[in-house]
Amino acid sequence: MGCQTFCCRLLVRLDPDERKFDNGGGMAKGFVDKTTDGYCVNLDRETHLCRTWARRSRTCRRYNCNSDFLLQVAVRHKFNNIVELARLAATVHIPKETYVQVAHTDE
Repeated sequence: MGCQTFCCRLLVRLDPDERKFDNGGGMAKGFVDKTTDGYCVNLDRETHLCRTWARRSRTCRRYNCNSDFLLQVAVRHKFNNIVELARLAATVHIPKETYVQVAHTDE
């Protein structure tokens, strides 16, 4: 799609009741885990679909990439990580009337 699996690189905060404690009974994780290259651990690299779609976090359920300015930057410019994308976004102007809309499915 050109979005470079944009949403799968975002930091996703879990609601308190979605957090799971680590095996040692310590602090609950407040975010969805990432792989070493910055992608969500739930991303299927072959299909580019979420492996936990039916039970994904409320943050993911509420998120609409089409209203996110960072997506508009992502579909127009190459980036390697979310920090680089955020820095790039601070330097560009994209009029709302030119926003690209990414189709969504409920699969």
